[in-house]
Amino acid sequence: MIGNAIHLSDFPFLQHVTPFTLPLIAIGFTVASLLAYAVGTEIYRRKVRLRGVPGPSGLPIVGNLNQLGPDPADTLHQWGKRYGGVYQISLGTRPVVIFDSMKAAREVFIGQGTALIDKPVFYTFHQMLSSVASSIGTTKWSDSTKRRRKTAMSAMNRPAVASYLPFIDDITKTLISDLWSQGHGGEVAFDPRRAVSKTITDLTMSLNYGARLPPEEDLFQEIIDIEDGLSRIKTPLGSNQDYVPILRYLPGNNLSARAKEINRRRLVYLHRFKREMEERIEKQVDKPCIQGNCIKDPETKLDEIDLMSISMSMVSGGLDTMVNTIAWAIGTLALRQDIQDKAYNAICDVYGPNSWGPIGDENSVPYISALVKESLRTFTVLRLSLPRRAWKDIQYGEIFIPKGTTIFLNAWGCNRDESVYGPDVNEFRPERFAEDPDLPHAAYGFGTRMCAGFNLANRQLYILLLRLIWAFKIDLSKDPSEKYQQLRPLEDVSEPFHLAAIPPDYKVRLVPRNEEALRNMLAA
Repeated sequence: MIGNAIHLSDFPFLQHVTPFTLPLIAIGFTVASLLAYAVGTEIYRRKVRLRGVPGPSGLPIVGNLNQLGPDPADTLHQWGKRYGGVYQISLGTRPVVIFDSMKAAREVFIGQGTALIDKPVFYTFHQMLSSVASSIGTTKWSDSTKRRRKTAMSAMNRPAVASYLPFIDDITKTLISDLWSQGHGGEVAFDPRRAVSKTITDLTMSLNYGARLPPEEDLFQEIIDIEDGLSRIKTPLGSNQDYVPILRYLPGNNLSARAKEINRRRLVYLHRFKREMEERIEKQVDKPCIQGNCIKDPETKLDEIDLMSISMSMVSGGLDTMVNTIAWAIGTLALRQDIQDKAYNAICDVYGPNSWGPIGDENSVPYISALVKESLRTFTVLRLSLPRRAWKDIQYGEIFIPKGTTIFLNAWGCNRDESVYGPDVNEFRPERFAEDPDLPHAAYGFGTRMCAGFNLANRQLYILLLRLIWAFKIDLSKDPSEKYQQLRPLEDVSEPFHLAAIPPDYKVRLVPRNEEALRNMLAA
């Protein structure tokens, strides 16, 4: 009765409960719930798999996530050999179509480009990290995305890039001078990557904000740390909780909190750079730059989010692609003196040994252009291009890909396609592009959402490698403990799950080829 005390005797079925019974009931309920969850997700996973598209089967809850191995891009390439150039995997319960064949990728990503203009949304990156805006390459398709991309493409097309050549040349000279000083004229072996990172960041600042990177070591280190953390989350396979939602609620999972913190710290320096640029515009001491042109041009019609998105794209893109491609190339040239000698002789054939000549276009020294393309192909630092989402249905032969499907371009696999590059596909051989300058590579992706800055990246890589090879003989360390015997882009990558393939630590000596000519060129 209401108001009376409740006694165990009122519930006869509980009179035999022991202190161990309730925990056992709780454990049993938990096990039953997990089993029901596993069965339910497996039923759903099988239901949403694409009919008629081959691929590995996978497991309940995780799909194929546990099978990707230490290097996911190469695992996907090996599966491509087994299942064909176009196949499907399951990431959690999400079906993902993989393009691992150069022929299939070009026919669909270029031939049916409008069907692949959209981008999928991921919980960690889009909801936790990108609270204000996200880069152009990661944003869902919309009128705003279209405006941003059009503006970025205009700012980085061939004529625009030609106007940036004085910036690129000036900052390249700074890099050459720093490397000369840091290496003590070739006597000291060192890792050149930090100097290269600072150069690329400096160039990004000049092009996007109209001012060079402030000489603050703490600020530079903050940019490097945050952009590295961003890349670890932005990689298509960097966050299992995107595909297995239950992981978001496990104790000890701080990925979401870390993503929010990266976003907060990134916005601090991006807002600072924008504010300083606006102050220069107000004082009329600004220089032409992408952000300034957007603000001044009334027809651009970009809002604050659009401008922030372009800034994020500029800062992240160079550090992901440029720095690591150059790092792999420098380390490889130290091992491949034959290629380095060919490149130096090709430069001298055009400009002579006492001058690095005018910049020209990236075809002035064809062998350097071939060296750039082979570096992009062999190292493929963005092994999995940023994912796409089918904007409409896609038909490729007998394979039907419905609207809304997530699609990965395995650039690593396409750049290892033996039907395109021959049986020596794993060999670093610039001659393949010298013999056929129109040979394709997948380093920038394909189609309507390929890297918007590929013209700028090509020009930067060309100039940096040409200047480096003309200025220095790149050699191994004299210290046997610092020498390395090989630099393999698959086996020696330091962090395969990172967005960008990072080479292992190494040291080289940069020996000036002609100190007097080098000093004259830097002073010119």
